[in-house]
Amino acid sequence: MLVGLGDDAAVIKKGEIVIAKTVDVFTPIVDNPYIQGKITACNVLSDIYAMGLSEVIGVLAIVGIPEKLPLNMVKEMLKGFQDFCREDGTSIIGGHTILNPWPLIGGAATGVGKEEEVLTKGGAKEGDVLILTKPLGTQPAMALSRVPEEFLEFLNISKEEKEEIINKAIKLMTTSNKKALLALRKAEKKVGDKIANALTDVTGFGILGHSNDIAKFSKVDIIIDTLPCIKGTPKLSKEFGHALLEGYAAETAGGLLISAKREYKDDLINELEKVAYAFEVGYVKKGKEFKAKLSKDVKIIEV
Repeated sequence: MLVGLGDDAAVIKKGEIVIAKTVDVFTPIVDNPYIQGKITACNVLSDIYAMGLSEVIGVLAIVGIPEKLPLNMVKEMLKGFQDFCREDGTSIIGGHTILNPWPLIGGAATGVGKEEEVLTKGGAKEGDVLILTKPLGTQPAMALSRVPEEFLEFLNISKEEKEEIINKAIKLMTTSNKKALLALRKAEKKVGDKIANALTDVTGFGILGHSNDIAKFSKVDIIIDTLPCIKGTPKLSKEFGHALLEGYAAETAGGLLISAKREYKDDLINELEKVAYAFEVGYVKKGKEFKAKLSKDVKIIEV
């Protein structure tokens, strides 16, 4: 075992290859079952990519079905899941279903690669810069999706603005992190050197929570000085009581967070911007507390 508890996936070495394994399960966050399937698959596969491995060799689907849930909704969830997997070059190869009081959709993914490709949370170095490949804000965006139209005036937001924010979040939650990982590898090939020292993805614990993991496992301190957010979500997070501007709002299928060598920052950003976002959100310094903190004058960017 190369990587166990505490990282995005477990990694085992077998002969000349490494095998990464991860599992994730969701209750629905959107009404559309097909989109929910795609969001779930995006989140499941991301944990393989967050270990630096780009090849997923199969996914086991996990489904919980309420007795009164129309069968077509189950089919649509699985179709969305499978379509996303196929777009990423893999497939559902089996799984398990149960009867459950509320719908569940999830999966267990297996990735393979070479040991030298593996990136963990524990490799960040003093002087690194932190690059994030998707803006934040999916939690308040999804909360907005559950606000009836007649209450939008209390949020001082129009129906058109609501749709724009929700559609942006859905697009981000169904955009694979494989593209960003391959851009990292392309940049490394161009410069002829390793660029990333540590890697994770930003999900349920927010950018500060996941940066804390990097700081802890790398024995460094991290300063987050920029919070890139979906346009409109900083204001919404205050209305809903979410901790977006404190760095702890939960993200679904968030971006990769790359601790990169400073001298190759521009090379990495140039490649990332061809396929994804590339925000410089912070930096790594010598460790004292082994924690991540927000800068006192943290910059908020809305995109």
